[in-house]
Amino acid sequence: MKVLIIILFTIFLSKNLKPNEPFVVLEYKGALGANQKLNKENHFIKDLNHTVNHKVKNGESLSGILNKYYGNSGLNMKIVEVSLIEMNKHAFVRGNPHFLYAGKKIKIPSVNQIMNLVKNEKNNQNNSSRSNHIYFYGN
Repeated sequence: MKVLIIILFTIFLSKNLKPNEPFVVLEYKGALGANQKLNKENHFIKDLNHTVNHKVKNGESLSGILNKYYGNSGLNMKIVEVSLIEMNKHAFVRGNPHFLYAGKKIKIPSVNQIMNLVKNEKNNQNNSSRSNHIYFYGN
């Protein structure tokens, strides 16, 4: 696992990333529960451009939707959650991520779309408004 992280880090550095530029990192091995294994067959991990449109059902929660699509993927779920909220503000009551509208269609973002949000890039837009960025501080 350490070798994989070092290889990924080297690949990212070789693509001329700017210093201190954030990117999505696979979580460490301890992030999964004791009985859980990394799902290498997850569509989002196999294809970094894979996206899905999901219709919110009555009683569904954001965490349930995240687990359905990204469960055991090894991705940092907090970053995935904030990215999904950022891309689907229309699906939340008054922008509150604890309240989803049933029946709304939401876009489940690809890993590349999440990375672009974290790196402050919008697809085909040059909007530098702070409200369109995702920031993480601390642990």
